[in-house]
Amino acid sequence: MALRRILQASNNRARLAVGLLLAALFCIQCTRSEAFRTNPLITDVSGRSAGGASAKELERLAREDHIALLKLALQAYRERYDDYTCTFIKQERLNGQLRPEQWIEVKYAEKPFSVAMRWTQNPPIGDRAVYVEGKYNGQMVVRPRGLLHKLIGSQMRAPDGPEAMANTLRPITSFGFRRMMESLLEVYEKARQRGEGSCRFLGCREVAGRRALALERLLPPRSDYPAKTTVWYLDTERLVPLALEGYDWDDQLICCYLFKDVAFNVGLAAEDFTPEANDMKLNK
Repeated sequence: MALRRILQASNNRARLAVGLLLAALFCIQCTRSEAFRTNPLITDVSGRSAGGASAKELERLAREDHIALLKLALQAYRERYDDYTCTFIKQERLNGQLRPEQWIEVKYAEKPFSVAMRWTQNPPIGDRAVYVEGKYNGQMVVRPRGLLHKLIGSQMRAPDGPEAMANTLRPITSFGFRRMMESLLEVYEKARQRGEGSCRFLGCREVAGRRALALERLLPPRSDYPAKTTVWYLDTERLVPLALEGYDWDDQLICCYLFKDVAFNVGLAAEDFTPEANDMKLNK
């Protein structure tokens, strides 16, 4: 009888240990799933390789050196691309509230830095915006949403002014693949100099139908770090970050940015970034 009680107690402890282990594994899986949430445009294909020999080298850098990988991607971008069009999907937490996802049709050119945006879902105060570096005294042209633009016309606004920044975390002057990579690199290098943070390769993903490497950066709480956790997804062929997600030190989503239907070097000209070409009219 004593032996039976001992064996029963041992079995109970074993079942409890197994249960706790399964619960822990479930929590880990939930945490990992949160890194790319339930976004239907980001699919886990981590059981497969990224592709050929060059992609194997990218995977090595993804495991060993995110800074070297970013520098490689930035150099490739500067050598290859002059302009592009895309659909940009963004969601941000502003003043503690996670705002609805916005869908934006974008035209972008490098020289001069030029951005034209047209909101197709959930526009903020304006549903059109154009910014061209060196024009309009450094301001952007904004078309108020709804019928208001017919009454007052398009308006000039500072891209980083209080009105604009009340509706976004990043101004239009920070938009694009190049400036996103430069911003990522700046924080990586700052953390390396301080001997802080850690990096992981999370495996392969498909982002809007394109193969990408998923990379994670973890940082300690500092006012000059943008997020505790940053997960970004590098296109293995085009070497641009197709998506980026940031989480704060309470593990709440701060932002999610995703590029889809990207077409590079489409031949955009200065005329594509005028108010008239973007269905806007400035009052004289």
